[in-house]
Amino acid sequence: MSNQPNPKRTPVNVVAIIPARAGQQSIPYKNLQKLGDKTLLQWAIEVAFAADSIDAVIVSTEDEKIKEEAEKLGALVAPRPKEYALATSGDAGFYQHAVKWMEEAHGWTPEFLINLRPTSPLRFAKDIDRMVEHIKSSGADGLKSVVPSPLHPYKMWQIQGSTDIGSSGKLLPIFDNEFRQTHGPDQPRQKIQQMFPVFFQDGQVDITRRKFVLRPEALELENVWGENLHGFILDPRTSTDLDEPADFLRAEKIYRDLEEERGE
Repeated sequence: MSNQPNPKRTPVNVVAIIPARAGQQSIPYKNLQKLGDKTLLQWAIEVAFAADSIDAVIVSTEDEKIKEEAEKLGALVAPRPKEYALATSGDAGFYQHAVKWMEEAHGWTPEFLINLRPTSPLRFAKDIDRMVEHIKSSGADGLKSVVPSPLHPYKMWQIQGSTDIGSSGKLLPIFDNEFRQTHGPDQPRQKIQQMFPVFFQDGQVDITRRKFVLRPEALELENVWGENLHGFILDPRTSTDLDEPADFLRAEKIYRDLEEERGE
């Protein structure tokens, strides 16, 4: 059992919500698979406790096995309804359920909600703290971690007509400006990214505000975000997919290298 106090302080204004359903399409019980000597769930809970800016740590799950592991690691568990734990379920359901559960069970009405997905484990507490500092000081509606996009929309198209394999039609550029119109589509990727930086939301850290989660239309629209979104740029090496055993070994090495570089 963890001896970490939870909440770490009151009043509770910043809460980490860790979504950890049992079902995973690629790897069963993926959130309980180990990266190094820790489960992915443990990586998420530990970085949440290590972040000075986070007041309380909650795991949202529908599964008893994950619940037991989360509580052993010191997290509080919001018992997610089954309808919000399907493969097709979006984020709005577990966000809204967790927010209402916190108020009913503990009397907490935190302003800031941080989504720390266990399947993006290569995070650092200091980055989370910088993100919380930014959303508080900037007044942004929400903040997403981003990395330089591995695929630039400069070379992406829509196609007019049928989109079936073997069909053809006029190409309509997704990214269009005067430079592209003059120089055409076949420019080096590195040059284009430098000239027109584009970023991809990698899902490592998301921060939104309670008022957007509780909007009446949040569930219907599957949208817990305000219009004024900001981005926080992370090292692209921290963005990794974990779909097979080799991915886990590669991710562990990347994390150790980053720890050494950052002195953490």
